[in-house]
Amino acid sequence: MREEQGTGKKQILVVEDESLIAADLQRRLERMGYSAPAVAHSGEEALGYARKTPFDLVLMDIRLQGPMDGIAAAHRLKHELQMPVVYITAHADHETVERAKLTEPFGYVIKPVADASLRSAVQIALYKDELERRLRTSEGWLATTLGSIGDGIIACDNSGEIAFMNRVAERLTGWESAAAKGKPLMDVLGLYEESSAQAAKNPVFDLLLGEHRVYSLISRTGAETAVEIGCVENGSEDDPLGSVLVLRDVGPRREFEGRLLQSQRMEAVAGLAGGLAHDFNNLLMIMMGSADELCASLLGEEQRLAAEIRQSAAIASSITQQLLILSRRDAPRIEVLNLNEVICEFQPLISHSLGRGRILATDCGSPAAFIRGDRSRLKQMLLNLALNARDAMPPGGELRISTATVDIEAGTPQARQYRPGRYARLRVADNGKGMDKATLARIFEPFFTTKAAGQGTGLAEVRHGPVDFNDFAVP
Repeated sequence: MREEQGTGKKQILVVEDESLIAADLQRRLERMGYSAPAVAHSGEEALGYARKTPFDLVLMDIRLQGPMDGIAAAHRLKHELQMPVVYITAHADHETVERAKLTEPFGYVIKPVADASLRSAVQIALYKDELERRLRTSEGWLATTLGSIGDGIIACDNSGEIAFMNRVAERLTGWESAAAKGKPLMDVLGLYEESSAQAAKNPVFDLLLGEHRVYSLISRTGAETAVEIGCVENGSEDDPLGSVLVLRDVGPRREFEGRLLQSQRMEAVAGLAGGLAHDFNNLLMIMMGSADELCASLLGEEQRLAAEIRQSAAIASSITQQLLILSRRDAPRIEVLNLNEVICEFQPLISHSLGRGRILATDCGSPAAFIRGDRSRLKQMLLNLALNARDAMPPGGELRISTATVDIEAGTPQARQYRPGRYARLRVADNGKGMDKATLARIFEPFFTTKAAGQGTGLAEVRHGPVDFNDFAVP
């Protein structure tokens, strides 16, 4: 509580337009152990004193001279400064009392003032003010706690009207807490059964103790959210205070469960693909060996055709390696690689895979860009991008592969994504027709493809365009 500096006395402001009565009240308060350092003779003067000094209590005469009487002044003190007021008045008529009650005073003292009445009114008012301050502090902590949790909280009184909503509940329902306060619960909570899309019953009465049920919640703005709701009673069975509903957005959980299920499915697919790829790769080795023998024994056009058979089998073998990697049957071999050397070494095969009428352009930066990675996986990635670029580009299109070293400095926007330092950048871009946002969001899903059935197997086999791939940018 506010006390006089260094004395421990409670400070009381006397508001009385009769100087003799005001001086008498000051003397009495001092004898009782309080401090009454100032007297205000009007409502305006009382507000001026109160704004400068944190008084613990105000003794307010109802009838004051000037445009602002004691009741109007008490109203301002309560709402602006939360300062408690005890009325001192000789007027106790019904109209005055009813008007004074609206300011929620802490007591009344009838003139002429007796010491016992003054002492008890001041003591009770100071005690009630202390309790109210503690209650406001507790409510503040409670509101902060409920506002910081991740679930929506809606508290209802025992008549079913909303008394409180935290920020999460406001977001889910589309209602502000102040606007929803006092409204029936189901006027704010637009609930529908998930299975039937029928309007749901009031969960306060429909849910059993400890039961949680998922509903479809339609907010005030029309947004739909799947929420899990539980309900607990507030108070005792003999003296119920109301109910508290807990709303949890189950969308993120369902999304996680869907991803987990997809991951489990992909694990199964990867195991199957690995077994098939291993057997298929053995057949390709036989084909490549036979093609080598044909190349050695044939001449002219026949030798060229045999070489194309051998080259196609090699590309098919490279693709099966991706399936072996997906199934984790082929352990990566990490080494320091010179990106420029890998591109130069692999350039003839990439050019061949683009087919006639399409151009491969390389721009290998200087100094050379070095990374730590698996050589075969890097080549497979480049080949896969080239094959997709071929399908996405019309004749005359260009696929450009470039490398560079990039310095990322602390404090720059790039430093938010990467640690400061020197990086190697590999960029692969073509001038195809490009991808829409929906396709971009799924390009790294295994076996996702936009191609017709039988023409694509996924693993980034999508029609792409001028897109930069910086996945191999490492310090």
